[in-house]
Amino acid sequence: MSKIINKKEKKQKILQAAIKEFASNGFKATKISSIAESADIGKGTIYEYFKSKDELFHNAFNFFMDEINTVLAKKIYNIFDPVEKLSAFFDAWIEILESPLQNFMEVILDFWAEGIKNKQENISIDLKTMYQEYRLMIQNLLDDCMVENKSGKINTHLTSSIIIGALDGLMLQWIMDRDAFDLKTAIKWLGNIILDKIKY
Repeated sequence: MSKIINKKEKKQKILQAAIKEFASNGFKATKISSIAESADIGKGTIYEYFKSKDELFHNAFNFFMDEINTVLAKKIYNIFDPVEKLSAFFDAWIEILESPLQNFMEVILDFWAEGIKNKQENISIDLKTMYQEYRLMIQNLLDDCMVENKSGKINTHLTSSIIIGALDGLMLQWIMDRDAFDLKTAIKWLGNIILDKIKY
């Protein structure tokens, strides 16, 4: 009797292997054969799911961001106090750094590079939309704090942009030199600064 292949699990396995290889070697230096070896499958199997390395890379980006967004969503789910929910948002990033995802953060550099390089083209790595969605999510959290009288009057759109910029900046520095500072402590400190600000 032939073995039943779960295509969803197989595709996920390929994407996980791809992220690992892209993080270790960069997009350009990564070969399909090395991804296949990492996934413990034949090279031809990858082409059954993805037409090219570019398509695989774009799908790896979406998969990676879905994993991060799942952690964020679970962390703030069922929290009703707006300040606690905002605090949980920062805690979620710390949780991400304590998960296996932190081993592959270097892949973000390639995602950024490809997204910026191709920002005028119709590709799957759409950094503009990604940042718009993050800004809106954080802005909604900040707006809720103001509605519930948990915060003084602040420009929530600008503040959400600053939060994202600070997180990105910390992440970039840490990726380049993980010994420079403790990223989890830095994110916690950033969260405390923002939370102290919105309470007044």
